[in-house]
Amino acid sequence: MSEQENRLLEVWRRQLAQEYRHLCWRYRVRLRLPLFEIREGQNRAGSWSPGQDTLSLASWLIRDHSWDVVLEVLKHEMSHQYVQQILGRGDELPHGPAFQEACDRLGVEPEFRAAQGAIPRLLNRKEGKSEGMLARVEKLFALAQSANEHEAALAMQKANALLRRYNLERLDRHSPSAYDYLIIRPGGKRIAAHQRVMAALLKDFFYVNVVIARQFEARSGETLRVIELTGARENLAVAGHIYYFLSHRLDYLWQEYRKSTGALGREKNSYWLGVLNGFRAKLTLQDKEAMRTSGSNTASSLICASDPGLIRYYRARYPRLRTVQHAGPLLHADTYQAGQQEGKQLIIHKGVGAAANGGNKTGLLLANG
Repeated sequence: MSEQENRLLEVWRRQLAQEYRHLCWRYRVRLRLPLFEIREGQNRAGSWSPGQDTLSLASWLIRDHSWDVVLEVLKHEMSHQYVQQILGRGDELPHGPAFQEACDRLGVEPEFRAAQGAIPRLLNRKEGKSEGMLARVEKLFALAQSANEHEAALAMQKANALLRRYNLERLDRHSPSAYDYLIIRPGGKRIAAHQRVMAALLKDFFYVNVVIARQFEARSGETLRVIELTGARENLAVAGHIYYFLSHRLDYLWQEYRKSTGALGREKNSYWLGVLNGFRAKLTLQDKEAMRTSGSNTASSLICASDPGLIRYYRARYPRLRTVQHAGPLLHADTYQAGQQEGKQLIIHKGVGAAANGGNKTGLLLANG
């Protein structure tokens, strides 16, 4: 093993110890800091050795999977430690009731609670009725590509109404829902103003909760900012598509605006924020129209707040959260207003897939865009 590889392994070990301490703080558990071992040639993703107080993870797990997956495996092994050191029930079945209780305490995702075989991939399943709903939304997004502006706008409006109706009926009928998370990785050490605005749009109009977090990148050894969405899986699929569509569309619209006006590069952020706030105004009008025609007075932004399953999932995943206010950036008024007008005409459609989002998973919807 080269000196560089050895240095990276040491960075990984230090990061695991830091994550371990943070998880103990987040979930309010007191566990003894173990010895961390990263093993080459180990088939199992992770293991806990109680006699040696050693927590081992496979090197392939860290190299080949995103850090959120590594953390789920880490929490799985910490749950074994919790069973032994806190519950004192180490003689029970390895993944029996005591282990499940520990997983609840440490917020382990359901897919990561079984004896480890293949690493679960989140958001790779279509489930029952939601599959039909997603197919209908996808069809409407495809229709929204129409050259006929009226037809395109109507298709997007119908897609939004379908999502709204689906979520209201799901809650009214107390339908069982599967909740998950989806991580969007912009790739920087800070979240730009326009990315925060896009995240807020998803929260207010597309039935997901949003957390801005930090996530370690094992290959580079850096810690970057990420946008983490939580919600029912079908809503995550749509929200993921919306985010990547907007990211792509902002670049396209800015290039077109710059060609036609000769705008300077420093005006780009103003234009982007204008587009997004114009789009927000459009969605707000559509939301009000949907409330009027459906007879429901629940705004889209309040539907998540009344979803008991999502509330439980969200609190289990983030038992300690704080809200931070961010000052708005300085804007170029004319450029902002031009973007705002463009945003009011913006139509979401099928046209962005895996190739356009830098390899991030978009979820269930429009994977081949």
